[in-house]
Amino acid sequence: MFRRPPRIGFHTGSRKPEPAQLVVKLDPTTGVQLLLEAQRGDAKEPEQITLDMDFSEEGGEGATPYEVLLYAAIQGDASRFTRQDGVEEAWRVLQPLVDSPPPVHPYAPGSWGPSEAEDLMAGRGRWLGPWVAS
Repeated sequence: MFRRPPRIGFHTGSRKPEPAQLVVKLDPTTGVQLLLEAQRGDAKEPEQITLDMDFSEEGGEGATPYEVLLYAAIQGDASRFTRQDGVEEAWRVLQPLVDSPPPVHPYAPGSWGPSEAEDLMAGRGRWLGPWVAS
């Protein structure tokens, strides 16, 4: 989510313009969605519009992440793999969580998680549900 747009005279209505959002879709297919404010020629004030792009409709899906890694391994290209010092640093950061794990918050199956998850976004905007392609 981008910053809320300033009110500089173009938006005269009572509704505050929404910040633009760039949504990246990863699964089950890949794509992007851009939500932004725009004013149509016949409208009195701007409204939120959605620009969608599904990569499969724009030239194909491409290789899966596993196919990319397998190809890199076959070619001897180590740039897509973590070095030993990176693995050790990750363990240094994560080991305290393994030794003393935080509490587990149960939630109903099929829901979007426990209410405590809302605290993760406190002061940073809002959590957005998934983009489900129709």
